[in-house]
Amino acid sequence: MFTNGAVPSLFLAVAIASNGSIAMAGSSATKPATQTSSASKAAPAAMSVSWVDPFDEPSPPVKPGARPAAAAPAKPGATTPAPVKPRVTTPPPVKPGATTAAPVKPGATAAAPAKLEVAAAAPPAQSLPSKELEVFMKAFEGRWKCSTNFPAGSLGPGSQPISARTDLSIKKEFGGFSWHGEFKLAKTAITSATSGVFQIGYAAGPKQATFLSYDSVGSAMMGAGTLAGDSVTFAEEGFLKGTKVSVRETLAAKGPRKLFHKFEIEQGHGYQVIAEDTCMK
Repeated sequence: MFTNGAVPSLFLAVAIASNGSIAMAGSSATKPATQTSSASKAAPAAMSVSWVDPFDEPSPPVKPGARPAAAAPAKPGATTPAPVKPRVTTPPPVKPGATTAAPVKPGATAAAPAKLEVAAAAPPAQSLPSKELEVFMKAFEGRWKCSTNFPAGSLGPGSQPISARTDLSIKKEFGGFSWHGEFKLAKTAITSATSGVFQIGYAAGPKQATFLSYDSVGSAMMGAGTLAGDSVTFAEEGFLKGTKVSVRETLAAKGPRKLFHKFEIEQGHGYQVIAEDTCMK
């Protein structure tokens, strides 16, 4: 089995463990008799036997306190892995002038974040009543006695002209933002008594007077018109006794104690006069 005549190290270890001396197997020579002092020594205590691989090269013993040997240098041409950098999370940089919050001490209760205070926008300045409308309507204020005339055909095909009495009052309202009017038309032979109200205001954007009215027989109108000297003509849309109509209504001052009113309806072939009022204080 062994061609070089060497004794296997395993056998050598077993011989040492059994008598504490080395006996070379296969040799007839014995140690000289003069070395009797070693024979007279007491045999050492039996040593514990552990498995030793006969083909494993023993590692050099590590001295107590010695540092572990450094790793062998990499061979030329070998690729070494790049060292893993520790992951460090850095906070974003603080902008110049920014105020950083103080750190919260251990055990302290962090204060609630301050609410963002937003300054309320100033309300828009309140618009003022129209001076133009106030000057215009000054001539129409007060109580009036009116003569109302219905031309021939105005109350239907073949209708005869007819007159009626109307009471009218106009006064400033809402601090000068509008003027409120009321009228009462007396009963005639072919018309019922009618009463109604109207409101005249002013739209500063288009610079037009506004008109809104309704009465006791279901009529309702709304429109606007441009002030022109002592008169205004309102172009209106609405309902007259339940029928949708387009109306043109004119109001004019004829001096300090007289006014004129005309009511027209568009009937498919131009505007037709329905009633005219001449009023006196």
